[in-house]
Amino acid sequence: MLDSITTEQVPAAITRLSARLLVPQPVDDLLSVAEAAKLLRKTPRWVLAHADDLGVSRLSRKNLLFSKRTLLARVARKARRS
Repeated sequence: MLDSITTEQVPAAITRLSARLLVPQPVDDLLSVAEAAKLLRKTPRWVLAHADDLGVSRLSRKNLLFSKRTLLARVARKARRS
C-alpha cells in the first residue's frame, strides 16, 4: 500500500496518520477479583476458577485483573442466549 503513494501524497498521508494518533482511544477499566465477581454476580471463588475463560491479566500469582469491557461483553452474550 505504501508503494502506491506518490511523493506528492506523502504529506497528506502523514497528516491523516498523525490525526489517528491524536484521537483518544477508549480506556478499559481493570477490575479486581472481587469487582469482577460483583459484576458477574458470582462468588470470588467462581471467578478465580474461571479466570482463564474470563480473560484474566495476571500481574503475579495472587494479583489478577479483569477487563471490564470483556466481562460486560460476556454478560451481554449470555443475556442474548437466554
